[in-house]
Amino acid sequence: MWSEAFKLALFEWKIMWIKRIFIQLLTLLVLILFISSLIGSQLEDGGIGIDIFLITFLAFGYAWSIPKDFQYQKISEQTYASPVFFMLHQLPIKNEVLIRSRFAIFYINLIPMSVIIFTLLYFIPDFNGIFTFESYIAFALFWSSIGFSCSAIYPASDVGDRNVSTVRLIWITIFFIGALLLITIPTYIFYDNGLINLSVEIANLHPLALSIFSLILIPVSNWIWIKYAENKLLKEDFDI
Repeated sequence: MWSEAFKLALFEWKIMWIKRIFIQLLTLLVLILFISSLIGSQLEDGGIGIDIFLITFLAFGYAWSIPKDFQYQKISEQTYASPVFFMLHQLPIKNEVLIRSRFAIFYINLIPMSVIIFTLLYFIPDFNGIFTFESYIAFALFWSSIGFSCSAIYPASDVGDRNVSTVRLIWITIFFIGALLLITIPTYIFYDNGLINLSVEIANLHPLALSIFSLILIPVSNWIWIKYAENKLLKEDFDI
């Protein structure tokens, strides 16, 4: 099943592949420049700026890094989906394979970006000076796992949504922002220095435990998102 899904994903990736790589490199460049300009003062003194930026990137970075033609979008009145998924759904391909192909293209896009970004971050002096090699691996795995878990909403959403109104989109956005604030603000109330600094401290104190947690979180969260997409597709009829 996964082998078929990856074949579909590779077929999709080859379409506009130059544009894909350009957008991803541009996204990485902006991210590296922004983090390198903030990292020293933010880690030393604490500050919500880099936390907000990182969470925003985790929430929207995947969407920014793929061409608009392949993004979740309006395909008919009050129906949103991935145009690629909608097209493939008309073909005699099993739903299980189609859904996993959305996650396969997600992995193909996100894994190289994650490897590149955390490799480059390691060579920023203000950043690597606060880690041992083992603790940095734990830190990178943790934030990669958070990124994969949060961003997996995109391939899960590709199967589509019916009856999507402007009001519903606004409420979803408000809920999402509220959830992010609920995660971030307590780290300033109970820890003082914020989410990034807290994760740095945990990585330095418990690198093995944090690494194990991260390696468990990725497959478990993605399995949950896959099941969510399968259940949603069973409930909806997207033949328009």
